[in-house]
Amino acid sequence: MNRIQTACFCLIASAFVLCAILVVRVDQQSAPNAAHADQVIAMPAFTMMTARTRGGQDDGEESLFVLDNNAGVLVVYAPNVGRKQIEPIQGIRMADIFGK
Repeated sequence: MNRIQTACFCLIASAFVLCAILVVRVDQQSAPNAAHADQVIAMPAFTMMTARTRGGQDDGEESLFVLDNNAGVLVVYAPNVGRKQIEPIQGIRMADIFGK
């Protein structure tokens, strides 16, 4: 084997190593942002979804978002573990945000 063949084999091997590193890094970057369809319930009258929110008593808690499709109102509920219930945090009219 001469020097050119050795250099070619080294370049090919390094290309495979770099490709593997790229695949692993892209997978790590996309995993936390993945959406799960089992977290959404869609019906004709309403849509419900859970998502991680910031603020409140516990940073990074799960909250429930309920969108009334008929009235155009989004209500956010947060869990109150001490009282074993969920409490409405905020209600938003979609017409106020997006117009008519």
